Formats: sequence, C-alpha cells, structure tokens
Amino acid sequence: MKKAVFLLIFPFLLISCSVLDYPARIAGFSIQKFENEQVGRFEEVFEMSKKDGFNKMLEIISKLRARVTHKSFNKGYIVAFEFTKSFDYCLDSTEAAFFFEVIDNETLKVTVVCNNSLLARNISQKVFEMMRS
Repeated sequence: MKKAVFLLIFPFLLISCSVLDYPARIAGFSIQKFENEQVGRFEEVFEMSKKDGFNKMLEIISKLRARVTHKSFNKGYIVAFEFTKSFDYCLDSTEAAFFFEVIDNETLKVTVVCNNSLLARNISQKVFEMMRS
C-alpha cells in the first residue's frame, strides 16, 4: 500500500519546479531565495563587460573581508557571506548575492540581493561605489 501511494505521488513531485531546487538547497548552493527577494534588491548599470564586472566584484568581496560561498560566471552570480567584518547588524551566516546581467557588450547590470534589506542597502552602496572607481 505504501508503495502504491508513493508511486502515485512521486510523478507530481518530479513535475513540481520547487522540487528541482532541493538538491541545491541540501548542498547549500540554492539561489532561489535571492531570486524571489523584492525588498532587499538594489540594481545599477555599469559600462563594463561581464568578465570585468565579475572579476571586480570578486576583488571587492575580498576587500570587504567576506567569503564567497559559490559562484558561476556562466549563470552570472556570486554568493558571499561573513559581512560582519565590514558591516554591523548582520550575522556571520547572512548571505548576499550579486547577479550580473549583460545588457549589451559593454553594459552590465549588477544586482545586489540580500534577505536582510538593511544589509542589502549598505552593501549595494559600498559595492556600487567601489565598482565605479
């Protein structure tokens, strides 16, 4: 009986989009929580290539003494944590994500997202300032 119920429910689980994210969540590499965040989301456009912007962001994260959890140049994101060394009002485990969207060859939209909206605002101000220089 248990097998029959499982076989009946299993196809619905496979079809569900959220289930496809479970392996990444379990491994700690899911970015879905950042994609759905609306309040702690800040964007700015820069005149640079995706490669230059991605590399500059990695340098900035290092200067902020944070650590990169995971990154993907092809998918256009970096996730980092441990911003407590540079910013107050957050935990060591608070993560922020940086998304890169190519508008054209030399124009890049950078989005800073964090579930802690106060931290997101302050990180974005600092990061965008450093990206401009």
